Amino acid sequence: MSSLRNAVKRITHKERSQPNARAHLGFLEKKVDYKKRALNYHAKEDRIQAMQRKATMRNPDEFYFGMHKSQIKDGKHQQTEEARRQELADEIGVEAVRIMKDQDLNYVRMQKQKDAKKAQRLQENLHLIGASSSSKKKSKHTIYVATQDDAEQFDAAEHFDTAPEFVDRAFNRPRKSKLRKLALQQMGLNEDGEPLDDRDENVNSNVQKTTQQDLKWQEKQAKKQARGAAKERGKAYGELEARTKRAAVMELAEAHLTVDKLVQGKGRKRKIKAAENGKPAQYKWRSKRKR
Repeated sequence: MSSLRNAVKRITHKERSQPNARAHLGFLEKKVDYKKRALNYHAKEDRIQAMQRKATMRNPDEFYFGMHKSQIKDGKHQQTEEARRQELADEIGVEAVRIMKDQDLNYVRMQKQKDAKKAQRLQENLHLIGASSSSKKKSKHTIYVATQDDAEQFDAAEHFDTAPEFVDRAFNRPRKSKLRKLALQQMGLNEDGEPLDDRDENVNSNVQKTTQQDLKWQEKQAKKQARGAAKERGKAYGELEARTKRAAVMELAEAHLTVDKLVQGKGRKRKIKAAENGKPAQYKWRSKRKR
């Protein structure tokens, strides 16, 4: 009968949840949660007591060679860089480590030269940014001639039938006939040299309005080109500063890798100056007579 009693499904009694009136206090801790918290607390307490007991029984003259390969950083013991390099060399071999260092050194040198050359080109072309930005928007006009003599004696003003002052314009390049007509209208004369009538005066006023609109448009384009040149110049200065900083960082990395490569080589040496201010340590090798 006891087996049948165990086979019958029974009601699962659950612990109550947090009442709505106390919901602002957060999760209601159950016995399972309290047990986990208590075990964790007592485990930490036992660990602290064990460390205190070990510290009180410690020999102040205690020494082991692992002290040479560790250091305290942010309150934690960790291996030094030399110990890590030695451990890596023991695992994969000294020759493999040397090859890795050579590859890293070649990459750093390549990046340093690349940044230095880019910074030099930017430095040389900074004074041309304003002119280059304005010239980029101008389209090229290629004119073909028959012989070399024609190319040497070519006159752009005569070819475009305009004044020399308007040759460089890509827009609003009036011909000489139009310039002559405008000059006569400003003097109050028509094309035949006679005084203007009422209709001609209206034409003259319209021409003056068109000229003023062209001038305003030219001023607007000049301001737009100036803003574009200033923006491009600021961008170039930012890139120049970033390239210069990166080249300096790569130079320091190259110095560290070079020292590491030399230290891994043969020969007796001793450290004469520790690493400081981001610069690598300095070593002095014992002079050896060459046979």
